[in-house]
Amino acid sequence: MGAPKGAKNALGNSGGKTLNDRKLAAEVRTLTLKKIKAILEMPEVKMKQDDYELYKAILVKLSGTVLPRLEEHTGEDGNPINANVVYLPVPVTSVDE
Repeated sequence: MGAPKGAKNALGNSGGKTLNDRKLAAEVRTLTLKKIKAILEMPEVKMKQDDYELYKAILVKLSGTVLPRLEEHTGEDGNPINANVVYLPVPVTSVDE
């Protein structure tokens, strides 16, 4: 069902992004990922000070999403947790109640 006539739901909405914006965003993401990959693969001894600072910043930023969280749980030896459902018998009630 559409909005009622005269509704101002879309007031100020500029619509979706243009194809050029999406292409540019994809190019920037690709360049960023390539730079991050190059920094992470570079031996630390060959890094300049600026590269090393970027390397540390990347590790700090990625560690929040890549490393396991403390509240994550696993089963025995890191395997998935087995969840079982136990069905209890329904108590039989007398007809007189």
